[in-house]
Amino acid sequence: MKYETETVTGTSNKTYWLVGAGIVLAATVVTLFFAQKQSQASLVSLQPPHQSENVDTLEQVMLSNTSIVRDGVKLATVEQRNFSTQISAVGILEVPEPGERTIAAWAPGRIQRLYIASTGEYVRAGEPLYDFYSPDILNAEREYLIAKNASQMTGADGTGMPGMSNHSNSTLIQAAKERLLLYGLSSEQIEHLSNASLSAKTVTIAASASGIVLQKATQEGAYVQEGTSIFQLADLSTVWAEVQVPESEIRFIRLGEIISIQTDAYPNQPFHGRVILISPIVDQASRTVRVRLELSNAQGNLRPGMTFVSQIPIPLGTSLAVPEDAVIRTGKGDFVWVNNGGNMFTAHPVTLGALSPDDYYQVVGGLTAGDEVAAQGAFLVDAEYQFTKNNPMAGMNMGETGTKNSGEGTATVRAIDPATQKITLDHGKIPGVMPAMTMAYKVFNPKFLTSVQVGESVRFTLTRQSDGTFEITAIEHE
Repeated sequence: MKYETETVTGTSNKTYWLVGAGIVLAATVVTLFFAQKQSQASLVSLQPPHQSENVDTLEQVMLSNTSIVRDGVKLATVEQRNFSTQISAVGILEVPEPGERTIAAWAPGRIQRLYIASTGEYVRAGEPLYDFYSPDILNAEREYLIAKNASQMTGADGTGMPGMSNHSNSTLIQAAKERLLLYGLSSEQIEHLSNASLSAKTVTIAASASGIVLQKATQEGAYVQEGTSIFQLADLSTVWAEVQVPESEIRFIRLGEIISIQTDAYPNQPFHGRVILISPIVDQASRTVRVRLELSNAQGNLRPGMTFVSQIPIPLGTSLAVPEDAVIRTGKGDFVWVNNGGNMFTAHPVTLGALSPDDYYQVVGGLTAGDEVAAQGAFLVDAEYQFTKNNPMAGMNMGETGTKNSGEGTATVRAIDPATQKITLDHGKIPGVMPAMTMAYKVFNPKFLTSVQVGESVRFTLTRQSDGTFEITAIEHE
């Protein structure tokens, strides 16, 4: 019986041992599983809440107070503001079509004398342009004089020429006068003819309007036909400016609005014109729309053919805006560094609109009113981030002062990774060195990886290296 009892007892002890070993093994597996999850969670916690394809995976960086003061990083608040931009367009000054005049021959004849020697001269309305000999005009003058003289003759009945009434005489005089007007004679010239006993061999043609002589198409002695152009005049008291506006921006142009232009001849003197025409046709080659401005030219400074540049203001209404210096532009997209409070910054991808004349970008998406972004010195924050991409601990706020390079603390081991020679510790604040966090640190000595186990409480020493990263330089069971 004793043997059997001992046998049963021995068997029972073996069974208990196997069950206990199984429980320990299961607990170890569960512990390792949760430690791995905790390690992954600690790494995930380092990522910013906003992820985007526009920037790298790591989008957060922490600066020390001394870095902010030294580098001069200043914050700007994202807020609503009246936003506008401007379109730069080029064009050429032109002669206004309503101001152009063609002085043409009213009848066949010969140019006896020219009073205008060359193009470019200014002519006032009523000034003589040329003396003209025309048989047709001469005959019309004679007919007028005959009708005029006939009205002054007294017939037997005392009513004028025999067989003609005063009404008939007046009709003939008026018809002859209208014919002379159609030949280009002025009322003053016809009145002068009435007082003369004989018609003149030539008639002087005067300018019907003031303007600059753009073209002189004939010479003295030349014979011309009816309708032949003699002079081209242009009134340049106003000029037209033809602006080529990009097709995509034409929706901002309105009839009647005032637009300024600047010429090379007067670079410091803007000229202002009113929009009088927006062409209904798009130029297929340049994809632009012609916009016509009318400008006053009382001083005569503007000359047709001059080129100019026009700055057309475009109101965009109220919009969120950030300073141009706050935007980091890369091949992957645009982003800004948003302050999360304290010294932590997160990269936010942004969609930008137009750039205003005072160097503010319109923010179409990615930010909300009240966000604070790094404006002056934003590139320094980005440089710090680039440095910390491969060294996550570089540049982080190391406790209260960040001046210590080494310190001791207590922690719980959460994971051990022999492949990267790192131990993940869940530790409290190390004064002057590191805030409380869960972080994977590289070990100074590979033997540390086997000297502790996941789940153990340890005491360790953390030391800053020359490249700014921190390593575990000592670790032991607490």
